Amino acid sequence: MAAHPLKDYELWQLVTYIRSMNVDSTSSAPKEKKQIAINVPYNDIRSLSHPSNDWLTYSGSYRSNRNSILKQINVNNVDQLSLKWIHQFEGNYGRVETSPIIRNNIIFITVPSDNVLALDAHTGKTIWKFHHDAPAEAARGSYAGSVNRGVAILNDKVFIATSDAHLMALSASTGRKVWESIIEKDISLYTASSAPLAYKDLVVTGVSTKGGGRGVIVAYDANSGEERWRFHVIPGPDEKGNDTWSEESWRNGGASTWLTGSYDTENDILYWGVGNPKPDYIRTVRKGDNLYSNSVVALRGSTGEILWHFQFSPGDNHDWDSAQIPVLADHIFNNKESSSNQKRALLLWANRNGFYYILDRISGKFLSATPFIQQTWAKRIDENGRPVLKTEGAENRNGVLTFPSNKGGTNWWSPSYDPDLGLIFVPTLETGMIFFPGMETNSPPIAAGPIYTAVRALNAFTGDLVWEYRNDTRTVDNTTGGLLSTQGGIVFGSDMSSFFALNSRTGKELWSVATGGKIEGAPVTFTLNGKQFVTIAAGGTLLTFGLPDSASPKDQKILKKQN
Repeated sequence: MAAHPLKDYELWQLVTYIRSMNVDSTSSAPKEKKQIAINVPYNDIRSLSHPSNDWLTYSGSYRSNRNSILKQINVNNVDQLSLKWIHQFEGNYGRVETSPIIRNNIIFITVPSDNVLALDAHTGKTIWKFHHDAPAEAARGSYAGSVNRGVAILNDKVFIATSDAHLMALSASTGRKVWESIIEKDISLYTASSAPLAYKDLVVTGVSTKGGGRGVIVAYDANSGEERWRFHVIPGPDEKGNDTWSEESWRNGGASTWLTGSYDTENDILYWGVGNPKPDYIRTVRKGDNLYSNSVVALRGSTGEILWHFQFSPGDNHDWDSAQIPVLADHIFNNKESSSNQKRALLLWANRNGFYYILDRISGKFLSATPFIQQTWAKRIDENGRPVLKTEGAENRNGVLTFPSNKGGTNWWSPSYDPDLGLIFVPTLETGMIFFPGMETNSPPIAAGPIYTAVRALNAFTGDLVWEYRNDTRTVDNTTGGLLSTQGGIVFGSDMSSFFALNSRTGKELWSVATGGKIEGAPVTFTLNGKQFVTIAAGGTLLTFGLPDSASPKDQKILKKQN
């Protein structure tokens, strides 16, 4: 799809470069460093059902809907968006998958490896920078060790999980390290890459495992760094579920907890996705369902006690982990068993295995599952939520063409949920792979044919497709970007280096821009001096877009009415 022409791109580059220079045009004296004071009480985050003027958690709110109430940028004026500033990351930045946190006009962002930056949201200038010097081994043996997806913020601290599986608290005002705790000691087995989740007086994080190990979810005291509770997502010998791992396979069963969870503040329930079992493609050495891999676990937020779990892909041998974002919704849900018109607490989950699930988030009860991409591995999902597998060709040693591929129908790319429209927007991938389920080696699957990515709008309570925005077919790069929706009727998304805005009701493209850099993460939106902006990391830069400073008479009327 054609990108919006950037006829002023060279001018933007020049202006942003000049603005980024730390030199006063009238004096050679260095400027004083900007002093900031940041405080984000728990109640400030708890009160948000949707992100507002600031962006305070990885997914915008504890409910993880990524649906902002901001609407200055809307379907009538989004085509006027222009670049306001660029921040160029220094050094070998690797893959930038970060999603910023924003508070009081300060942007907190992470850049590989283990760097945290505080930027002035007016200009993109650096206020402070923190770097953790992890051993080189920390980034080896795992893709996750070479990326970082962001920080958490609570009170006067920001928190980062590092490539050597440490958790650190920094002063939000200065970047000075306040405390440091070790999540796991063995960096040959463990790393951490995703934004923690902070609530009450706790900060919670997970880990990625490098070909073995045993996933954990760990909570620390946000003030002192003292460990408060630890939950192993693979049950030990004396724990329920250990018998779902044959012999001693549980000891190195992987089950990474590598993406940020969600939190139900009213019921003190933490929801966290769990990765696939190891080795990825050999089921015979770990016979059984392999709990709690490929599951969502619901934990008591204050204690870590497990309340319930739901396993999407038992005994997985396709690398279809369940490290996706849990989306919380409250809505009337009627099925064959119930015709009640009362709202129900729901968990919405577009899973990597190609099915869109709805669960009761209090009890964990399975309510429905609907394919949202082409899938060829399951006949159906039964009344208990367990897949009924297709058996044709399952033991063909020459391989079986299966949809979706090992990348899944979606992945860690953030979805967005608009409760007013009743739509959930999902970044999707359509492609298959040839898997070798009969092989006794950990042979990776083979790509089969072209691929395409798309943004799909699903009816959030049936899973039915409402519209699709399809990107061009290609043969390489099976990744895409996360999403952001707003009350201005916009869905912001990306693919490769293209950043675009869609009409959230129809999927029609309203604006797009070629950023010149690969987009890996998800955009966020915020206000600055009463004006709305959108920020996205692309390649080695952070780009911030906004409306023209002087709006047309028509736009002035729209903005006046909305404010």
